[in-house]
Amino acid sequence: MPEVEYWDSLFNVSLILERMELLQDIGTIVEFGSGYGTFTLPLARNRKNRIIAFEIETDLVQNLREKAKQEGLDQIISTEKDIIGQGTSLTSDSVDYVMIFNLLHHDDPITILEEAYRILKPRGFAGLVHWNYDPNTPRGPKMEIRPKPEEIYNWAKKAKFQIEFTMPIDLPPYHYGFLAKKESAAGKG
Repeated sequence: MPEVEYWDSLFNVSLILERMELLQDIGTIVEFGSGYGTFTLPLARNRKNRIIAFEIETDLVQNLREKAKQEGLDQIISTEKDIIGQGTSLTSDSVDYVMIFNLLHHDDPITILEEAYRILKPRGFAGLVHWNYDPNTPRGPKMEIRPKPEEIYNWAKKAKFQIEFTMPIDLPPYHYGFLAKKESAAGKG
């Protein structure tokens, strides 16, 4: 990962949080791959929702814990865990929103999406954000592993999610996203 200041400059965080419908009343939020807390910290400053932030890198987990403590953001639970290898250990149907931002270039995106689906309550959402499929972005995964919007859309559908629009949500300057919904228990979104 690059330096935090540079990394944070690559995102319009407030726009992403707004367009991914994270600034409305939501219960428990989970983030897969919280990194520097680029989205977790601003979200916690604006909402009192409990946020469970999973990250595999020890230093990043510790850093997020320290920042949250300094700011009095005790609703953030920063957890070190390999969610792909171990899952989240959260109860099925227990959370309201899962943030999967810049993670679906992993070699097993379906497992990531299936875990999100499993832990979401019926009618819960997964926010799927990724780098534009454009070699001119200043960062992001190599083009050979960077997913195209239609791939993310199809993976989400394969994981049983419902997505209202086939066109991605524009998240300038360098990202796009989808809102993927878990169907209600009765099978009616």
